[in-house]
Amino acid sequence: MQVLFINAGAKSSGATQQILLTAQNALVPDVTSQVICLGERNIGFCKGCMSCYETGTCAQRDEMESLMDAIDAAQVLVIAAPSYWADVPGQFKVFIDRCTVYGDTNPHPSHRALRSGKVCYAFALRAGKRPMECEHIIGTIAYWCGHMNIQLGGSMYF
Repeated sequence: MQVLFINAGAKSSGATQQILLTAQNALVPDVTSQVICLGERNIGFCKGCMSCYETGTCAQRDEMESLMDAIDAAQVLVIAAPSYWADVPGQFKVFIDRCTVYGDTNPHPSHRALRSGKVCYAFALRAGKRPMECEHIIGTIAYWCGHMNIQLGGSMYF
C-alpha cells in the first residue's frame, strides 16, 4: 500500500509537518509513504484560461503534474491543513484550483481523472479555541475529495 501525506501549508518546519511525520512514523513497515509540502512546490495559480476544458490538460508546465502523479499512485491520502485566517492556506487553494483538469467538473471527454478506490483522511490545525475554523477546513478537504472521486475516510482537528 502507498500512502501520500500532503502538508497543505507553506512550510515543512512547523506543526503541520510534525503531525504528518508522527502519523507517518505510526505506519506498519510494509507501507510505502511520502510526505509532500505544497508550499515547497512550484505550482502556479490557475489562469482561468479554460484550456483544460478545451483540451483535457493544463496549459501550465510546473510541478502540478508530478504532484498529481504521486496522488494517483497512492491508495491513501492524508491531507493536513493549518488555519490561515480561518480558512485553508493559499497554497492549498491554488492546488485545488489547479485540480480542475482532474476533477469531475471538467467536461472534456479525455480529461485526466484519478484512479478510483482512493481514501483520504483530513487533518486541520489551528491555534486557539475555535473548532468551527477546523471544521471549515475539513469541509474544504471533503469537498475536494468529492470532486476528485476520493472517499473521505475520516478527519480530526488539533
